[in-house]
This record gives sequence, C-alpha cells and structure tokens, in this order.
Amino acid sequence: MRSQMFSQLVLIQLLTICCRINEVVAANSSKCLQDQKMLLLQLRTNLTYDSEISTKLVKWNQRIDCCQWQGITCNGAGQVIGLDLTDELFSGSIHPLANLKFLSLIRLDRNNLSAPIPDFFLDLSNLTVLSLRSCNLIGQAPQKIFQVPTLQTIDLSQNEMLGGSLPEFPSNGSLQTLVLSNTGFSGSIPTSIENLSILSQVDLSLCNFKGPIPSSMVKLTKLVYLDFDRNSFTGSFPSFKLSKNLSYINSARNYLTGISSDWEGFENLEGLDLSNNSISGPIPASLFYLPSLSGLDLSNNKFSGQITELQNVTSPLTDLDLSANKLEGPIPEFFFELHDLLDLELSSNNFNGTVQLKKFTELNKLVNLDLSHNSFSVDTNISESELSLLPQLNSLMMGSCNLQNLSFLKNQSRLSMLDLSNNKLTGEIPNWLVEITDGLLRFLNLSVNQFTHFQEPYRFGRLNFLDLHSNLLTGVIPLPPRAAAYIDFSNNNFATMIPPDFGNYLVTAWFLSIANNKVIGSIPSSICNARYLEVLDLSNNTLNGTIPPCLAEKSNTLKVLNLGKNNLIGNIPREFSHNCQLQSLDLSQNYLTGELPRSLSNCTNLKLINLGNNKIRDTFPCWLRNLSNLCVLALRSNGFHGNIDCSRGSSNWTALQIIDLASNNLGGILPRNSFLELNAMTVEPAVAHSRFDHLHFESMSIRPIYYQDTVGLFLKGQNVTLEKIPVFFTSIDFSSNNFVGDIPETIGDLKSLYLLNISHNNLKGQIPPAVGNLKQLGSLDLSLNKLGGIIPEKLASLTFLSFLNLSYNELVGMIPRGSQIQTFAESSFIGNKGLCGFPLNITCKNNSAVAPSEPEFEEEKLFSMTEVYVSVMLGFVVGIGIIFLPLLFSKRWKQSYNKLIDGLILRIFQQQDQDGRTSKSISEASRKKAAGKSRGSH
Repeated sequence: MRSQMFSQLVLIQLLTICCRINEVVAANSSKCLQDQKMLLLQLRTNLTYDSEISTKLVKWNQRIDCCQWQGITCNGAGQVIGLDLTDELFSGSIHPLANLKFLSLIRLDRNNLSAPIPDFFLDLSNLTVLSLRSCNLIGQAPQKIFQVPTLQTIDLSQNEMLGGSLPEFPSNGSLQTLVLSNTGFSGSIPTSIENLSILSQVDLSLCNFKGPIPSSMVKLTKLVYLDFDRNSFTGSFPSFKLSKNLSYINSARNYLTGISSDWEGFENLEGLDLSNNSISGPIPASLFYLPSLSGLDLSNNKFSGQITELQNVTSPLTDLDLSANKLEGPIPEFFFELHDLLDLELSSNNFNGTVQLKKFTELNKLVNLDLSHNSFSVDTNISESELSLLPQLNSLMMGSCNLQNLSFLKNQSRLSMLDLSNNKLTGEIPNWLVEITDGLLRFLNLSVNQFTHFQEPYRFGRLNFLDLHSNLLTGVIPLPPRAAAYIDFSNNNFATMIPPDFGNYLVTAWFLSIANNKVIGSIPSSICNARYLEVLDLSNNTLNGTIPPCLAEKSNTLKVLNLGKNNLIGNIPREFSHNCQLQSLDLSQNYLTGELPRSLSNCTNLKLINLGNNKIRDTFPCWLRNLSNLCVLALRSNGFHGNIDCSRGSSNWTALQIIDLASNNLGGILPRNSFLELNAMTVEPAVAHSRFDHLHFESMSIRPIYYQDTVGLFLKGQNVTLEKIPVFFTSIDFSSNNFVGDIPETIGDLKSLYLLNISHNNLKGQIPPAVGNLKQLGSLDLSLNKLGGIIPEKLASLTFLSFLNLSYNELVGMIPRGSQIQTFAESSFIGNKGLCGFPLNITCKNNSAVAPSEPEFEEEKLFSMTEVYVSVMLGFVVGIGIIFLPLLFSKRWKQSYNKLIDGLILRIFQQQDQDGRTSKSISEASRKKAAGKSRGSH
C-alpha cells in the first residue's frame, strides 16, 4: 500500500516537472508573431547604438525567430512580454514599444533616452517591472505611473534631471520595489503609502523629499530594505516595530530629531545608519543586543550623556561609529567585549578620564581606530609583551589625546593612516615613523605639536598626505614626497628660500601651503609643474620678486591662489586662462602695481577677490560684473580712481556680500541702482541666517580638501581679520574716497547689511531715514562728511547697533532721547556745530530740538569777553579821571582821547577776531589731523 502511494506521488511529481519544462520550452521556442517582430525592428531602427559595444541589438537577425533574440522574452502565443536592453548605451526614441501591448517586463537601464517618461507605459495593462535606471530622463514623472495596478517594481534612479512627487497610493497596490534614488523627486511621502502592503524595498536616497516620515509606514510589515539617505526629512524616525524582516535602514543626512528608545525585535537588522541628523538624547542600549546588527553609524548627531554600561553583550558589531556627538563619561567597558569590531570611531565627543592603551589588546580584529578630539588622555605606558598584542591597525587617529611619545607605534607595521595632531609631541620627527610600515603609510598628520626639526637625512617614503602645520620647525624647507597630493608646512618657523626645484616634487599635488612662515626669496617658476594643484597658499611670508606669469596660466586647474602679505612687486600676470577655475584670489598687502588684467573676467567662478593694500592704479572694474558667484571684493588702499557707476552694463553681482573700496581716489555720486543690485544684502535676515556656513573652497579630490577663506576689514573703528567669513555677513566700506552728493535712499533696501562705512568723503544732504530699515546693522560710520539736518528718529530702532560714528558733519538738533543712540560716547557726535543733547555736554535751549548754532556761541563768548575788556578800560579811565575834566572843555584833548579809545576798542576786537580765527584753525587742524590719522589706519 505504501509502495503504491509512493509510486503515485513520484509519478505526479514527474508529470509536474514535465509540464513546467514544456512551459519553459514553449516560452523560449514560441514562434514570434510577425507584428511583434516588425515592432522590434522598428524600435531598433529608431535607436542609435555602437555595434562594437552592443551585445543585444546588434544580434537581432530578422531571419531568426524574434523570441530567440537577446533581451527578448515571449509567452506561449509568441507575444513579446519581456524587453531587457540594459547597458546597450543606445539613444533615440522608444515609441514603438507603445504597440507591444503584452509587455510585462521592461529594463532599459543605463541608456540615453534624454526625454520624459513616455505616457504609453500607463497603458500597458500587464506591466509588472519598469526599470529605467540611469537613462538621462528629464521633466516630471507622471504620477499615474505609480498607480498602474499590476506594477510590482519601478526603478527610476540615477536620473538627476527627472522630477516629480509621489501620488496617493490606491488600496491593495501591487508595488514591492520603489527605487527613486538620485533624482529630483520632492514633496512629502503620502500617508497612503501604507496601502502598499507588500512593499519590501524603498530607496528614496539623494532626493528632495521633506517633512516627517509618515507614521503610517509602520504598517508595512514586509519591509526589508529602507533608504532615505540625503533628503530633508524632519521629526522622529518611526519605530517600524512591525517590520520584523528589516535588514537595512539608512536615514542619514536628514534633519531628524529623535528615534525610538526600544529596538528589541529587529532580529534581522544588519545595518543601521542614522548619521548626520540632529537626533538627541541617550543612545538606546537595546541596539547593542541586536543579534544580527553588524554596522551601526550614529555619528554627527546630538546624542548626549553617558553610554549605559551593559553586561553580557554578544553583539556581532563590526563597524561602530559614534563620532561627533556630545557623549561623555568614560568609554564603556563593554566596548572592549565587542570582539568582532573592525572599525571603532569615537572622535569629537566629550569622553573623559584616562584610556589605557593596553585595553585594545582585547580587540584583536580591529583595523581602524579613531579616538581623536575628546577630553581624555591615552595612557601609552604598556609592556613590551602587551605591545605585541595590540591589533595591527590600518588607520589610527589619536588627535588631541595628550600624547607625549611615539614609542607605542613601533610594532604597527600595517599603518596606512596616522593622525597624531594636536598633542604634546616634541623634538625630532624620526624617520622610523615612516619606515616601520615598509612604504604602506600614505597619510601622516603631525600638526599642532612642538616638533622642532627632522631627522637628517629626512625621509617621507610614499606619503600622499603630509600635514606638519603649526609646529616649531626651522631650517631648510624640506622637499615633499613625490607622491604627495596634500602638503601643509604652514605656521612654522621656516626662514629660508623655497628650493628652486621644489615644484618638480609636486607632480601629483593638489594642495600646498607654506603660509605664515618667514620664507624669503622669490617664488620658483618650477611650482607651475604642479599640473593638478588646486590650492596654493604662500601668504604671510617675506617673498619678493614678481608673480610667475605661469600661475595665471595655470588657473585652468588652480582654485585657490593666496600670495597675500608678502613683498611682491610688479604687475599682476596678464594672461588668466580662458578656462579659468579660480574661486579665491588673494594678492593683498604686497607692492603690486599697474592695472588689473582684463583676463581676470575669465574667472567666472571667483567668490573672493582681495587685492587690498597694493599700489594698483586703475578705474573701477565694472568689467568684473559678470562674476555672478563673487561674494567678496576687496580693493582698499590702492589707486583706483573715477566713479563706480556701472549702469551701462548689466550686473551679476547678486552674490556680493562684502565690498571694500576704502582709501582709494574714487569719486562722483553713489549710484542709486548699485545698492539695488546687491541681492545678497537685500534678503530677509531670517533667510540669510538660515544658511549657516563659511566661505570656503572644498574639493573631493583624492582626499577632501577644505580651505577656509579669510579677509581683513575695518570693523568698529579698528582693523580686524575675519578668519572665517560667515555667508550671512555683509559689509560695505566706501570710506576715505572723494564721493559727493547724497546718500541714496535705496541703501535702506539692504535688509541684511551688518557694516556700513562711508566716512571721510564729501557727502552732503541728510542722513536718509531709510537707514533705519537696516535692522541688522551693527556698525555705522558716516563721520567726516558734510551731512546736515537732524539725526533720523528711525536710527534709534537699530537694536543691534554696537558702533556709531557721526562726528564731524553738519548735523543739527537734539540727539534722539531715550534711545539706543544715547548709549554711545560723546566722540560719536563731536564736531557737529548744531547738535545738542546727551551724550554731548551741550544743553538744548528751551527744550527745543534745535540747539544754538556754533556761531551764536561764538557771539555770546565775544560779548562776554568784550564786557570784561570794557570794564577794565573804564576802570582805567576812572583811575585817570583827572583827564575827564579837560575833555569837557578842550576840543584838542577830546580829539586825542577819542583817537585813543577807538584804538583800544579796535585792538580788543582785533584780538577777539584773532582768537576766533585761531580757535577755528585749531579745530580745523584737529579735524584734518583726525582725518589723516584715520586715513592712515585704513
């Protein structure tokens, strides 16, 4: 009986297998319908492709059944149901597909459609898979494409020019895979996404989605893969407690603020990346008990407090990154029980105490270790036997760990990256540091220590990255390693010439800085052999000679050129490349002469131009107004002349946030429209401050390069250097020129302006009340002009104003009472003859807003002094009263007396007039002296 049943079961299984084989054979040997073949041939005719690259289209032979063609699948009836032309690299129209009505699967990945998504896809009633990855799609994706009832997989990823948004999803949708990564999709995720009950894979990374991640997604119990990386999602990350099959979660680089404290039950979760958000609170302890979690990245958040000390942790974690948070307390002991760890990153927190180096002998699989920038010290006292038990690391980052010696590294023979910056290391840089790895070391950062010299002869091996800035190094500038891409020798005490062949060692260099040393001599022309150089900073030395012309010619690769604060002479090189890539040009504080080279207008990517404190003589460079990215234009203390009216040409200075033209010979009126064109200063302050960043150059070549731009300004009466230039900081300085006329009312439109200095000019008229609209104004200097009228009441509403100078003008009236203005010192208002009220020691008459003018004070003074002199004279006359009697009777005596008195009175008034002139000339001399001193300080 059992034998008979077994035989029957075997027979049934054999029949089933035979049936399935027949189906497969039928599907692959079906006779292709003629109309289907003709449509496919029409499709091929429409497409342009390379026959040497193609592996499918090139083999479509019309003498062969089209169901046998590469990339084609048919059903039993000979109808085309599958089309896979992935990687054919074709271009052209795919419209013939509209008539292949039975298509179920379409894969056209990595071709060049260069068109919107065709609407005919919506009419394919059997469509289950649509994959158009990296097809150069453009326009807006039709929302209905996501509502095709049969669709199970849609992949539109890697189409950066494709936009769109997600629709409301119908109930019982069939979608299982939704991939839109690296596209322009935006908007929010609709709560109706919960209707996609069998959805298993969601990839919305590198899009523009925003708003909260809908809590309704927690109902998606089939989820396996979830990627929301690099969007603008806000709020808390949902718990997804019901999605027990989740194996990967990535919601990094968003604006999330919270996560669940309970992660129990995620038995299959292997990777969790929530880095680069704003998540606060403690790190959930349950994460360290997940049985499958091998990668955990919570870096660059706001996690705080101590990590709970846990017992019996058997986590399989291999990668743990908690860097750049606010974690504190000692490093938890259970971290040293994570025996599978390959990568441990704890940098930039507030961990404290002392870390014993020997504890890391317990992590014998560790490959990468980053302990930099915490508040602890690393105790490197370790026995020889324990030293050999330390894991052999590829990367060791121990910046700011209070290290005082290097000996613990002598067994680390596999190091490729070593960062010992900002420690207490002194003396000689030994060669063994490079040699122990037998040429493997590529990255070495010894910056911010107290090293004084190299072991001679020094050897750098095959280093790609060498950072020695901010030490005490002296002697000859070392020749860099030939393979170096990044070299930083800045902030040391090198006081020799740059070797003539220095540039021959920069063949692969991207970054070179020898700034802030005492380097002498000229810039060697060999430096132009660095054909990949993006950043060259030789500033703040005593270099002399001319600028090598080849540096301007190299501007097709150079992004940052800083030669400021040297003794360079001659003209700025004339020939900047037609393909100029410069973003930052600083040649300030040299002795450069001549005119600006007109080829500088080729450098349309320039964000900063600083040519201040030279001897350049030229008209105002209106021809630079095509630089739409320019943020800083500093031309102070040169010989620029003429007016600044550029109204004849269109302006693109929409990004300009700092303009410094002080201490030149510029003149004419201040053009009304010039202020209206400064769009970066007209934005609302709240919008401006929302972009918190600093002006910088950033490159992702080989290793990320971050170069911080700086600029010098005359701020609040003194010279200052902005070591970091906030993108919202705005400044206008036209001081110490020859501008005339009124201050344009349009200046009041610069709502984000922080600093305004138009002092030391010949401006007249009234202070425009619109200045009171500059609510962000922190510094205002209008001194030493000819401005008249009263101080506008609206000026009193500038609550951020911390520096004010209205001195030496022709202002009149009372200083506004009970206002911010009255908190400034008397020196802010002196030299205005008609100004009265606190803080000036001049009382306004009859509580009137108009005080007596200075001539009236002079007149009062004159009369009071006259009375004194007359009294003295009369006393004198009485004293010699004996003379009076003859006066009454003798005509000759009367004439002689009158002549005497007239002479006395004339002498008195002559003395008064001379006193007045002397007082006025002293005042004028003081004014000129103050002007001269102020001009000199500029």
